[in-house]
Amino acid sequence: MQDETPDGENMKKFRSNGGHLTHEAEAVSLFWRMQVGAWLILAALGFLIRYVAYGSAAVALLLTLLLDTLGFALTSVAALVYGRHPGANRIQTAVSAALLCVGASALLALLGVEIQNALLPDAAPYALRNRVPMAFIYFLGVFCIWTLVYFAARAELQVRAERLQALRAQTRALQLELEHLHLQIEPHFLFNSLNTIVAEIHDRPAIAEEMTRRLAAYLRYSLSQRNNAICALRDELAAVETYLGIQALRFDDRFKYQLDIDPAALDMGIPHMTLQGLAENAIKHGKRDDDAPFRIHIRARRAADALTIEMDNPGRLERPFDPMHTGVGLNNLSQRLALHYPGRHRFSLEQRAERTVATLYIEGTSCFA
Repeated sequence: MQDETPDGENMKKFRSNGGHLTHEAEAVSLFWRMQVGAWLILAALGFLIRYVAYGSAAVALLLTLLLDTLGFALTSVAALVYGRHPGANRIQTAVSAALLCVGASALLALLGVEIQNALLPDAAPYALRNRVPMAFIYFLGVFCIWTLVYFAARAELQVRAERLQALRAQTRALQLELEHLHLQIEPHFLFNSLNTIVAEIHDRPAIAEEMTRRLAAYLRYSLSQRNNAICALRDELAAVETYLGIQALRFDDRFKYQLDIDPAALDMGIPHMTLQGLAENAIKHGKRDDDAPFRIHIRARRAADALTIEMDNPGRLERPFDPMHTGVGLNNLSQRLALHYPGRHRFSLEQRAERTVATLYIEGTSCFA
Protein backbone atom coordinates (compact mmCIF):
# COMPACT_ATOMS: atom_id res chain seq x y z
CA MET A 1 0.00 0.00 0.00
CA GLN A 2 1.63 3.23 -1.13
CA ASP A 3 -0.12 6.58 -1.21
CA GLU A 4 0.84 9.65 -3.18
CA THR A 5 1.76 12.21 -0.52
CA PRO A 6 4.41 14.93 -0.25
CA ASP A 7 7.95 13.83 0.44
CA GLY A 8 8.47 13.13 4.11
CA GLU A 9 11.72 15.06 4.52
CA ASN A 10 10.17 18.16 2.98
CA MET A 11 7.22 17.94 5.35
CA LYS A 12 9.55 17.77 8.30
CA LYS A 13 11.55 20.73 7.06
CA PHE A 14 8.62 23.08 6.52
CA ARG A 15 6.25 21.98 9.28
CA SER A 16 6.99 24.93 11.52
CA ASN A 17 5.42 28.34 10.92
CA GLY A 18 8.85 29.94 10.69
CA GLY A 19 10.07 27.77 7.81
CA HIS A 20 9.12 30.24 5.09
CA LEU A 21 10.62 33.18 7.01
CA THR A 22 13.88 31.29 7.42
CA HIS A 23 14.01 30.67 3.68
CA GLU A 24 13.46 34.36 2.95
CA ALA A 25 16.18 35.39 5.41
CA GLU A 26 18.63 32.98 3.78
CA ALA A 27 17.75 34.37 0.33
CA VAL A 28 18.30 37.96 1.48
CA SER A 29 21.61 37.03 3.07
CA LEU A 30 22.73 35.28 -0.11
CA PHE A 31 21.79 38.32 -2.23
CA TRP A 32 23.86 40.72 -0.15
CA ARG A 33 26.85 38.41 -0.14
CA MET A 34 26.66 38.17 -3.93
CA GLN A 35 26.06 41.92 -4.24
CA VAL A 36 29.17 42.80 -2.26
CA GLY A 37 31.28 40.13 -3.95
CA ALA A 38 30.23 41.14 -7.48
CA TRP A 39 30.96 44.84 -6.93
CA LEU A 40 34.35 44.05 -5.40
CA ILE A 41 35.21 42.10 -8.55
CA LEU A 42 33.93 44.96 -10.73
CA ALA A 43 35.97 47.43 -8.68
CA ALA A 44 39.15 45.41 -9.21
CA LEU A 45 38.45 45.17 -12.95
CA GLY A 46 37.59 48.89 -13.16
CA PHE A 47 40.80 49.84 -11.36
CA LEU A 48 42.90 47.90 -13.89
CA ILE A 49 41.07 49.47 -16.85
CA ARG A 50 41.44 52.99 -15.46
CA TYR A 51 45.08 52.50 -14.57
CA VAL A 52 45.84 51.41 -18.13
CA ALA A 53 43.76 54.29 -19.57
CA TYR A 54 45.08 57.11 -17.37
CA GLY A 55 48.50 55.84 -16.40
CA SER A 56 47.98 56.94 -12.80
CA ALA A 57 47.31 54.54 -9.92
CA ALA A 58 46.07 57.36 -7.69
CA VAL A 59 43.53 58.59 -10.25
CA ALA A 60 42.43 55.02 -11.01
CA LEU A 61 42.00 54.27 -7.31
CA LEU A 62 40.06 57.46 -6.62
CA LEU A 63 37.72 56.94 -9.59
CA THR A 64 37.19 53.33 -8.59
CA LEU A 65 36.34 54.21 -5.00
CA LEU A 66 33.90 56.92 -6.04
CA LEU A 67 32.23 55.36 -9.08
CA ASP A 68 32.00 51.73 -7.98
CA THR A 69 30.86 52.70 -4.50
CA LEU A 70 28.15 54.85 -6.09
CA GLY A 71 27.22 51.96 -8.42
CA PHE A 72 26.97 49.63 -5.44
CA ALA A 73 24.74 52.13 -3.63
CA LEU A 74 22.47 52.65 -6.66
CA THR A 75 21.96 48.92 -7.25
CA SER A 76 21.39 48.34 -3.53
CA VAL A 77 18.71 51.02 -3.39
CA ALA A 78 17.11 49.60 -6.56
CA ALA A 79 17.07 46.12 -5.01
CA LEU A 80 15.40 47.41 -1.85
CA VAL A 81 12.78 49.34 -3.84
CA TYR A 82 11.91 46.47 -6.19
CA GLY A 83 12.05 43.98 -3.33
CA ARG A 84 9.23 45.82 -1.54
CA HIS A 85 6.94 45.57 -4.58
CA PRO A 86 7.20 41.95 -5.76
CA GLY A 87 3.74 42.01 -7.35
CA ALA A 88 4.20 45.19 -9.40
CA ASN A 89 3.16 45.35 -13.05
CA ARG A 90 5.83 43.61 -15.13
CA ILE A 91 5.77 46.10 -18.00
CA GLN A 92 6.07 49.06 -15.68
CA THR A 93 8.86 47.34 -13.79
CA ALA A 94 10.78 46.61 -17.02
CA VAL A 95 10.40 50.18 -18.27
CA SER A 96 11.48 51.70 -14.96
CA ALA A 97 14.46 49.33 -14.73
CA ALA A 98 15.56 50.30 -18.27
CA LEU A 99 15.30 54.01 -17.49
CA LEU A 100 17.26 53.55 -14.27
CA CYS A 101 20.00 51.66 -16.13
CA VAL A 102 20.32 54.44 -18.71
CA GLY A 103 20.16 57.23 -16.13
CA ALA A 104 22.65 55.62 -13.75
CA SER A 105 25.05 54.86 -16.61
CA ALA A 106 24.93 58.45 -17.87
CA LEU A 107 25.43 59.81 -14.34
CA LEU A 108 28.48 57.67 -13.64
CA ALA A 109 29.98 58.31 -17.08
CA LEU A 110 29.69 62.08 -16.79
CA LEU A 111 30.85 62.08 -13.17
CA GLY A 112 33.88 59.97 -14.01
CA VAL A 113 34.96 62.20 -16.88
CA GLU A 114 34.52 65.35 -14.79
CA ILE A 115 36.64 63.93 -11.99
CA GLN A 116 39.31 62.83 -14.46
CA ASN A 117 39.35 66.30 -16.07
CA ALA A 118 39.77 67.88 -12.66
CA LEU A 119 42.63 65.60 -11.72
CA LEU A 120 44.36 65.44 -15.12
CA PRO A 121 43.24 68.53 -17.05
CA ASP A 122 46.03 68.29 -19.67
CA ALA A 123 45.77 64.59 -20.33
CA ALA A 124 43.79 63.78 -23.47
CA PRO A 125 45.28 60.71 -25.08
CA TYR A 126 43.76 59.41 -28.29
CA ALA A 127 42.08 56.51 -26.53
CA LEU A 128 40.15 58.89 -24.28
CA ARG A 129 38.76 61.27 -26.87
CA ASN A 130 35.39 59.51 -26.64
CA ARG A 131 35.52 59.08 -22.90
CA VAL A 132 31.84 59.79 -22.16
CA PRO A 133 30.39 57.29 -24.70
CA MET A 134 32.91 54.62 -23.67
CA ALA A 135 32.19 55.08 -19.97
CA PHE A 136 28.44 55.15 -20.66
CA ILE A 137 28.61 51.86 -22.60
CA TYR A 138 30.72 50.26 -19.86
CA PHE A 139 28.36 51.21 -17.04
CA LEU A 140 25.27 50.43 -19.14
CA GLY A 141 26.58 46.90 -19.66
CA VAL A 142 27.23 46.53 -15.95
CA PHE A 143 23.80 47.77 -14.92
CA CYS A 144 21.96 45.76 -17.60
CA ILE A 145 23.69 42.55 -16.60
CA TRP A 146 23.00 43.26 -12.92
CA THR A 147 19.32 43.96 -13.67
CA LEU A 148 18.86 40.76 -15.71
CA VAL A 149 20.54 38.63 -13.04
CA TYR A 150 18.59 40.30 -10.22
CA PHE A 151 15.14 39.83 -11.79
CA ALA A 152 15.93 36.27 -12.91
CA ALA A 153 17.03 35.37 -9.38
CA ARG A 154 14.01 37.10 -7.85
CA ALA A 155 11.64 35.23 -10.18
CA GLU A 156 13.24 31.92 -9.22
CA LEU A 157 12.98 32.75 -5.53
CA GLN A 158 9.32 33.69 -5.94
CA VAL A 159 8.59 30.36 -7.61
CA ARG A 160 10.36 28.52 -4.81
CA ALA A 161 8.56 30.55 -2.16
CA GLU A 162 5.18 29.72 -3.74
CA ARG A 163 6.07 26.04 -3.80
CA LEU A 164 7.16 26.10 -0.17
CA GLN A 165 4.01 27.97 0.82
CA ALA A 166 1.89 25.38 -0.96
CA LEU A 167 3.83 22.60 0.75
CA ARG A 168 3.32 24.26 4.14
CA ALA A 169 -0.42 24.50 3.51
CA GLN A 170 -0.60 20.88 2.38
CA THR A 171 1.46 19.72 5.35
CA ARG A 172 -0.81 21.59 7.76
CA ALA A 173 -3.84 20.00 6.11
CA LEU A 174 -2.26 16.57 6.60
CA GLN A 175 -1.55 17.36 10.23
CA LEU A 176 -5.17 18.35 10.82
CA GLU A 177 -6.36 15.17 9.12
CA LEU A 178 -4.00 13.11 11.26
CA GLU A 179 -5.27 14.79 14.42
CA HIS A 180 -8.83 14.05 13.36
CA LEU A 181 -8.00 10.38 12.79
CA HIS A 182 -6.22 10.20 16.14
CA LEU A 183 -9.21 11.68 17.95
CA GLN A 184 -11.59 9.40 16.08
CA ILE A 185 -10.07 6.12 17.26
CA GLU A 186 -10.25 6.72 21.02
CA PRO A 187 -14.05 7.22 21.25
CA HIS A 188 -14.47 4.07 19.13
CA PHE A 189 -12.29 2.10 21.54
CA LEU A 190 -13.95 3.57 24.62
CA PHE A 191 -17.44 2.79 23.31
CA ASN A 192 -16.55 -0.87 22.69
CA SER A 193 -14.83 -1.23 26.06
CA LEU A 194 -17.72 0.31 28.00
CA ASN A 195 -20.19 -1.98 26.24
CA THR A 196 -18.07 -4.93 27.34
CA ILE A 197 -18.09 -3.74 30.96
CA VAL A 198 -21.82 -2.99 30.98
CA ALA A 199 -22.53 -6.52 29.77
CA GLU A 200 -20.71 -7.94 32.81
CA ILE A 201 -22.10 -5.70 35.56
CA HIS A 202 -25.27 -7.71 36.26
CA ASP A 203 -23.88 -11.25 36.18
CA ARG A 204 -20.27 -10.68 37.25
CA PRO A 205 -19.92 -7.39 39.12
CA ALA A 206 -16.45 -8.22 40.48
CA ILE A 207 -15.18 -8.86 36.95
CA ALA A 208 -16.81 -5.65 35.73
CA GLU A 209 -15.10 -3.74 38.53
CA GLU A 210 -11.67 -5.15 37.60
CA MET A 211 -12.34 -4.38 33.95
CA THR A 212 -13.08 -0.80 34.91
CA ARG A 213 -9.78 -0.51 36.79
CA ARG A 214 -7.86 -1.83 33.81
CA LEU A 215 -9.73 0.44 31.44
CA ALA A 216 -8.85 3.41 33.68
CA ALA A 217 -5.17 2.38 33.56
CA TYR A 218 -5.32 2.17 29.78
CA LEU A 219 -7.00 5.56 29.48
CA ARG A 220 -4.36 7.12 31.75
CA TYR A 221 -1.70 5.91 29.32
CA SER A 222 -3.72 7.11 26.34
CA LEU A 223 -4.18 10.58 27.84
CA SER A 224 -0.49 10.84 28.75
CA GLN A 225 0.39 10.13 25.11
CA ARG A 226 -2.36 12.29 23.58
CA ASN A 227 0.15 14.80 22.19
CA ASN A 228 2.54 12.13 20.93
CA ALA A 229 1.70 10.88 17.46
CA ILE A 230 4.51 8.31 17.73
CA CYS A 231 5.18 6.13 20.78
CA ALA A 232 7.81 3.52 21.57
CA LEU A 233 6.78 -0.04 20.79
CA ARG A 234 7.51 -1.10 24.38
CA ASP A 235 4.96 1.44 25.70
CA GLU A 236 2.34 0.43 23.15
CA LEU A 237 2.87 -3.24 24.07
CA ALA A 238 2.36 -2.50 27.75
CA ALA A 239 -0.83 -0.61 26.94
CA VAL A 240 -2.23 -3.27 24.63
CA GLU A 241 -1.53 -5.93 27.27
CA THR A 242 -3.79 -3.94 29.60
CA TYR A 243 -6.50 -4.02 26.92
CA LEU A 244 -5.96 -7.75 26.33
CA GLY A 245 -6.24 -8.26 30.09
CA ILE A 246 -9.73 -6.72 29.96
CA GLN A 247 -10.68 -9.18 27.23
CA ALA A 248 -9.17 -12.08 29.18
CA LEU A 249 -11.49 -11.22 32.08
CA ARG A 250 -14.40 -11.06 29.67
CA PHE A 251 -13.81 -14.48 28.08
CA ASP A 252 -12.29 -16.27 31.11
CA ASP A 253 -10.22 -19.25 30.00
CA ARG A 254 -11.50 -19.12 26.44
CA PHE A 255 -9.08 -16.36 25.46
CA LYS A 256 -5.29 -16.45 25.53
CA TYR A 257 -2.68 -14.25 23.93
CA GLN A 258 1.02 -14.71 23.24
CA LEU A 259 3.76 -12.11 22.61
CA ASP A 260 6.88 -12.86 20.59
CA ILE A 261 8.83 -9.60 20.46
CA ASP A 262 12.34 -8.94 19.15
CA PRO A 263 14.13 -6.96 21.93
CA ALA A 264 15.80 -4.81 19.24
CA ALA A 265 12.35 -3.57 18.19
CA LEU A 266 11.20 -2.33 21.60
CA ASP A 267 12.57 1.21 21.21
CA MET A 268 11.24 1.73 17.67
CA GLY A 269 8.40 4.17 17.23
CA ILE A 270 4.92 3.34 15.94
CA PRO A 271 1.75 5.43 15.62
CA HIS A 272 -0.14 5.72 18.91
CA MET A 273 -2.82 3.00 19.45
CA THR A 274 -1.71 0.97 16.43
CA LEU A 275 -1.53 -2.31 18.35
CA GLN A 276 -4.84 -1.61 20.06
CA GLY A 277 -6.58 -1.33 16.67
CA LEU A 278 -5.05 -4.61 15.49
CA ALA A 279 -5.95 -6.35 18.75
CA GLU A 280 -9.57 -5.19 18.60
CA ASN A 281 -9.89 -6.56 15.09
CA ALA A 282 -8.19 -9.86 16.02
CA ILE A 283 -10.51 -10.45 18.99
CA LYS A 284 -13.64 -9.41 17.12
CA HIS A 285 -12.99 -11.86 14.28
CA GLY A 286 -11.14 -14.50 16.30
CA LYS A 287 -13.82 -15.34 18.89
CA ARG A 288 -16.27 -18.01 17.91
CA ASP A 289 -19.97 -18.34 18.50
CA ASP A 290 -19.46 -21.51 20.53
CA ASP A 291 -17.46 -21.79 23.72
CA ALA A 292 -14.30 -22.98 21.94
CA PRO A 293 -11.08 -21.31 23.14
CA PHE A 294 -9.21 -18.94 20.87
CA ARG A 295 -5.80 -17.32 20.93
CA ILE A 296 -4.14 -14.37 19.28
CA HIS A 297 -0.42 -14.17 18.66
CA ILE A 298 1.55 -10.90 18.39
CA ARG A 299 5.01 -10.89 16.79
CA ALA A 300 7.38 -7.99 16.16
CA ARG A 301 10.80 -8.00 14.59
CA ARG A 302 13.29 -5.38 13.49
CA ALA A 303 15.53 -5.35 10.41
CA ALA A 304 17.76 -2.25 10.20
CA ASP A 305 15.33 0.71 10.38
CA ALA A 306 12.28 -1.35 9.38
CA LEU A 307 9.71 -2.81 11.78
CA THR A 308 7.38 -5.71 10.99
CA ILE A 309 4.43 -6.53 13.26
CA GLU A 310 2.19 -9.55 12.78
CA MET A 311 -0.98 -10.35 14.70
CA ASP A 312 -2.94 -13.51 13.91
CA ASN A 313 -6.26 -14.90 15.09
CA PRO A 314 -8.48 -17.89 14.28
CA GLY A 315 -10.92 -17.60 11.41
CA ARG A 316 -11.07 -17.17 7.67
CA LEU A 317 -11.29 -14.06 5.54
CA GLU A 318 -14.69 -13.68 3.92
CA ARG A 319 -13.32 -11.57 1.05
CA PRO A 320 -9.98 -10.12 -0.14
CA PHE A 321 -8.75 -7.37 2.16
CA ASP A 322 -9.52 -3.82 1.04
CA PRO A 323 -8.27 -1.18 3.54
CA MET A 324 -10.75 1.40 2.26
CA HIS A 325 -13.77 -0.88 2.75
CA THR A 326 -13.28 -2.26 6.22
CA GLY A 327 -14.16 -1.38 9.80
CA VAL A 328 -13.45 1.93 11.51
CA GLY A 329 -10.33 0.67 13.30
CA LEU A 330 -8.47 -0.77 10.31
CA ASN A 331 -9.58 2.01 7.97
CA ASN A 332 -8.31 4.56 10.49
CA LEU A 333 -5.03 2.68 10.85
CA SER A 334 -4.51 2.52 7.06
CA GLN A 335 -5.02 6.27 6.70
CA ARG A 336 -2.69 7.11 9.58
CA LEU A 337 0.05 4.88 8.17
CA ALA A 338 -0.26 6.60 4.79
CA LEU A 339 0.23 9.98 6.46
CA HIS A 340 3.06 8.93 8.79
CA TYR A 341 5.02 6.78 6.32
CA PRO A 342 4.19 7.83 2.73
CA GLY A 343 5.53 5.17 0.38
CA ARG A 344 7.28 3.40 3.28
CA HIS A 345 4.62 1.13 4.71
CA ARG A 346 2.53 -1.94 3.96
CA PHE A 347 -0.56 -3.24 5.72
CA SER A 348 -2.32 -6.45 4.76
CA LEU A 349 -4.67 -9.19 5.93
CA GLU A 350 -4.08 -12.67 4.54
CA GLN A 351 -5.14 -16.24 5.16
CA ARG A 352 -2.56 -18.72 6.49
CA ALA A 353 -4.07 -22.15 7.04
CA GLU A 354 -6.87 -21.69 9.61
CA ARG A 355 -5.67 -18.31 10.85
CA THR A 356 -6.00 -14.74 9.63
CA VAL A 357 -2.77 -12.76 9.78
CA ALA A 358 -2.53 -8.96 9.88
CA THR A 359 0.91 -7.75 8.80
CA LEU A 360 2.15 -4.23 9.37
CA TYR A 361 5.45 -3.04 7.88
CA ILE A 362 6.91 0.43 8.41
CA GLU A 363 10.30 1.75 7.36
CA GLY A 364 12.21 4.71 8.77
CA THR A 365 10.73 7.38 10.98
CA SER A 366 7.38 9.13 10.79
CA CYS A 367 7.06 12.38 8.85
CA PHE A 368 5.44 13.87 11.95
CA ALA A 369 7.79 12.46 14.58
